Amino acid sequence: MNVKNLRYLSYGIGALLLVYIAFRIISPNQMETANDENPNDKAESYFRTQSDGFSVDPFYLESAKTIFSADGQFLRFDEILSRAKSGELNLISELWSLRRQCPEGSTREQCHEYIKAFIQNEYGGEEAKRLVSMLSNYLKYEEAMVNLDPSSKSYTNQERYEQIKQLRRKYFDKEDAELIFGLEEATADFSFNRKNFLDETKNIKAEERIRLYEDYRKKSFGSFYDAVAAREPKFDKFETEMDLRQNELSKLSGTERETKEKEVRIRYFGKDGNDRMEKVLREMKEEEEKISKLEVEEKNLLKDNPNLSNSEREKKLMELRVQTLGSKELAEEYSRRLEYEKTLKNSTN
Repeated sequence: MNVKNLRYLSYGIGALLLVYIAFRIISPNQMETANDENPNDKAESYFRTQSDGFSVDPFYLESAKTIFSADGQFLRFDEILSRAKSGELNLISELWSLRRQCPEGSTREQCHEYIKAFIQNEYGGEEAKRLVSMLSNYLKYEEAMVNLDPSSKSYTNQERYEQIKQLRRKYFDKEDAELIFGLEEATADFSFNRKNFLDETKNIKAEERIRLYEDYRKKSFGSFYDAVAAREPKFDKFETEMDLRQNELSKLSGTERETKEKEVRIRYFGKDGNDRMEKVLREMKEEEEKISKLEVEEKNLLKDNPNLSNSEREKKLMELRVQTLGSKELAEEYSRRLEYEKTLKNSTN
């Protein structure tokens, strides 16, 4: 799997461990304080005692007014729903933003009472009930995630993700699940199926393949497409187009290929951006040529001098690296890289 595919796959399955890790991070053992006079202890928790989880102790209602702040006004309820539906707003990220503002020493449950109080203060009525209901169900789902083993080797990444999706449906109706997890699940499905698209279209002309790819993204992301496209870094767009053109580019001569690649770079980054990228590419090519030359020379050195002691061998190799790479610093950096690669290779065997 190349780096590009790995990145897209990580977009889709990164959330597999997120909630599990998050729950551990904010678990009671880590948020509790040894201070017996913690003012939070004066208040009750209603998430456990009320069926709808809506009642809030007056202590939290009053305290929340000074804890949570924002630049300007908080979003209206209808704005929250519309932005979540379009993918502009990530409700889980917003929850974590609120969690980070909870008072030091709060237990996990107390923190959620503060957040519930904030919701009731800011929205009230049926709007607050809807948000608190989603919060309450999310907390139950979060705890259930602890008992779901996402690292089981008996499942593929896609199968593990399907397990998580099924678990979510036990705690959320279709509409709320779409609001909270819709974009993440669309991204995961897109990532899992992307390789199939690339395989099926590999022999199609580049321009048509690029058009089909964008159609595939629109179909995969649906109402989230505009938000995804707006957030996509320009360099990612460039890399994607170059990937989609690889089959066609591989059939061109060296000069033709460089001309086409330059044309695409200028379209994304302008002439100045292309000039900077070409400079970096030239430097990378020069470095690759030096490394290739050095590898051959090192091999010949060791072949011609099989009886060198360890210290003599290392000394001559370093002299050769300094001479080829141009400085002691670059030679030492190269030596460290070789050692790291060796260690990494041994650790995987």
